Amino acid sequence: MRARSTTLEANPPADVQLVAQSSADRLARAISIVGAPPVLIVPLIAFAAWCSEESGPPIVRGALGLFAATALVPCLFIYGLYRSGRISNPGLPRRAERLQPALFGVLCALAAYPVLRSIGAAQVFVQLDAGLLLQMVFLAFVTIWWKISYHAAGSAGLAMVILAWGGMVAALPLAMLAVVIGWARVRLDRHTPAQVAAGWMSALPLMWWIWPR
Repeated sequence: MRARSTTLEANPPADVQLVAQSSADRLARAISIVGAPPVLIVPLIAFAAWCSEESGPPIVRGALGLFAATALVPCLFIYGLYRSGRISNPGLPRRAERLQPALFGVLCALAAYPVLRSIGAAQVFVQLDAGLLLQMVFLAFVTIWWKISYHAAGSAGLAMVILAWGGMVAALPLAMLAVVIGWARVRLDRHTPAQVAAGWMSALPLMWWIWPR
């Protein structure tokens, strides 16, 4: 009887394994939604506003402008591509379908830089846009040949910004979140560990623009 129990523990029934896999997949999908780059832009902008030495209209203009350029307009562009049949899925699971949205994101961030300056946005948002632009250029370049993880890039970027402006203690939970998001992308078979690691590394150029001098 004991031997049979040991065997069951070592080799659980298929239905038990399936339930465990389904639970893990559901968790990974939920994490992927929460960790999507357009979603992570919101806490990034909120933290930048909190760290800014300016207040009032410059904060509002900067937050709205950066959100439109890095999240709202690119998402609308992707949705338009999907509705027109140019891409098969708004989640962009195919590398070949990612390049056009990636280049459009670069153009949006590039156009946002002079706009943010001209409307008197808080300097922190101008800096953040410049850093994000540099990261997006790198991601778009890699996307030509390889399916790098934008989820990992966004989560690592958030952690880097908080490290630069909030310190190690504040950044540690975000670094852990980046690891969890990377696990979710690998779990769902959207990326390999190497693609996730490359996405994390893409956040390093951000430090050039945002690290306090």
